[in-house]
Amino acid sequence: SGVALSPEVGPASAPSPSSQVDPESPNRRGFRLRVTGAVVLGVWFIGLGAYSTTIYHRGLLAEDFATYNQAWTLIGQGHLNPYDTVFHSYSFLKSDFELIIWPLALIHLVFPQPIALLWIQDLAVAGSGLVVYLWIVDYLERRRLAWWPSVGVATAVLAVLVASPGAYQTLSFDFHLEPISTFFVLLAGRDLWLGRHRRAWIWVGVVLLCGSFAAITIVGLGVSALLAGRATRLQGVMLIVAAIAWLGLISAVGANLGSGIGLYAYLAGRSSLPGSGGIVVLATGMVAHPTRVFHQIHARLPNVYVLIKQVGVIGLASAWGFGVPAVVIVTNALSSNSGLINQAFQNSAVFPFVLLGTVMVLVWLAQRFRYGWIPSAMIAVAVTVQALSYGIPLAPANVRWGIAQIEPGPAAQLRKALALTPPQAETITTISIMGRFCSRTYCYWFYPNGTLPVHSHQVVFVFDPANESTIPPSSP
Repeated sequence: SGVALSPEVGPASAPSPSSQVDPESPNRRGFRLRVTGAVVLGVWFIGLGAYSTTIYHRGLLAEDFATYNQAWTLIGQGHLNPYDTVFHSYSFLKSDFELIIWPLALIHLVFPQPIALLWIQDLAVAGSGLVVYLWIVDYLERRRLAWWPSVGVATAVLAVLVASPGAYQTLSFDFHLEPISTFFVLLAGRDLWLGRHRRAWIWVGVVLLCGSFAAITIVGLGVSALLAGRATRLQGVMLIVAAIAWLGLISAVGANLGSGIGLYAYLAGRSSLPGSGGIVVLATGMVAHPTRVFHQIHARLPNVYVLIKQVGVIGLASAWGFGVPAVVIVTNALSSNSGLINQAFQNSAVFPFVLLGTVMVLVWLAQRFRYGWIPSAMIAVAVTVQALSYGIPLAPANVRWGIAQIEPGPAAQLRKALALTPPQAETITTISIMGRFCSRTYCYWFYPNGTLPVHSHQVVFVFDPANESTIPPSSP
């Protein structure tokens, strides 16, 4: 739909004078737009892959990459119930029920190099850009927008996708499943919008395999489907029910031990939440004390604005631009860890859906009112300039930081340490470089005055004093 509470104007609606169809075949014009977008984003994917490869070989991979690297490698080697020793001392399965790691580990059978995880993440980020771009082209066709305005919108969307810093910030920090789940949420949303409900549910099933936070995004997709109109309203209810049921199952089997649910305990007036009944206790506390929710959201509004201004705040006024971003933003804003609302990977699903909503709102506005194209064009230019200028100081800076954080000299020392570390050795490393060392059963990060178990005959310590304040200069 164009806006959250307005019915969608379908193909049969009378187009405005500015949206008359050109003599050239609409199908051919749409094909040209789609091919152009695929080529641009394909080249972008190659660039993202080169960026991630540089990060990988210079060792700038920390604890989050370490935990997925450990699980992915061990599963690929046949250890189907690996333990997460990076963050926890229990089965990786119980951390957050991220079942998708098991099928992803099949890649290890043909390419047993952890860099594959970063390339998969690159593919998901570029793929998400392609899906939202195709969805926008579909929308432009449904609204019967003229050729040159369509070209202008498509060009602006590609510029925003490639220039906005969200993707670069995501790829600069390890590997996460949020970008993976975002790709499939977008596929599900586009299929719902197109009326392909059965195929949409296949993508929903894949999303649920990505863990509890991914299930939360499905709640948001259900909200969008409810708001979008009668055609998707039932699907919206079913999505919300399915996602909540999945979250309940994860909680009931105690598979959310690493999900960070304890970060929300303050909303229930507690310092911690029980594993199996945590969601019920949390929901009860929020209902009983709604002012806690209000005050926390209010305090995080500046962070929310910084997060979404690169893709246009006005996109939240669209049904499809509202549901997923609203649920994801509220979830991250309510966490006692303020970093969640500022981390791009944690908000991966916000950027493409708000961008989609921005286009929907502006096109609807341009066609709804006689001179609506004037404010629409002004807002579109402002959003595009905002994305481009926002990316100038931040996105390239993140790229430079990622490449230069470990200079060639220390990077060579890191490669030497990797070569000297036996495959079966237990490793204890400083957190900023531990990612590459965790393709093994036992891997821990070093912290002062702590105690760690010894499981192997060989224990290798690797320190990086230059990048760790926890290592005194005099440490060996």
